[in-house]
Amino acid sequence: MELAAIGYFSKPHGVKGQLILRTEADFAIADLKVLFVEVSGAKAPYFLSAYKQNNVGIIVSLEDIDVVEKARTLIGKKVFIDLTLIAEEEEEPALLGYNLVDKAHGMMGKITSVTDNGHQVLITIDHQGTEVILPLVDEFIESVDDSAKTVYFNAPEGLIDVYLEK
Repeated sequence: MELAAIGYFSKPHGVKGQLILRTEADFAIADLKVLFVEVSGAKAPYFLSAYKQNNVGIIVSLEDIDVVEKARTLIGKKVFIDLTLIAEEEEEPALLGYNLVDKAHGMMGKITSVTDNGHQVLITIDHQGTEVILPLVDEFIESVDDSAKTVYFNAPEGLIDVYLEK
């Protein structure tokens, strides 16, 4: 079995030995039965007995980790899972360097970065020296012209104005 790093344990949660798992990869948590934790250079298996997702990570309960003191020994440790459980990343369109044209504001400028914050993909535009950050959501994209390297966008009313009003 080939293992891949998915994140680390950031801190204990509650008093029953639960841990918060901060993840850096998408994977099928419902299919997950065992986590491997890097301890002294080796990867030790820990069986998952329960999990619950929250806004900072995944709260996990591991078999035999039932008190906070045991959980603390795993804080900061890298967590690995079977590579086959990691979701294939979908290729995002390489929009870096494309011009963004908004329906209401016209030519906004070049897309200088495309980032995924875990909840959504964000694009950053340099509009006449002002950084404008917009969510890359299908509902806002009218079309993409790859030959002209242009994204035609329809931002919600007021979203771009927040950046431009100073």
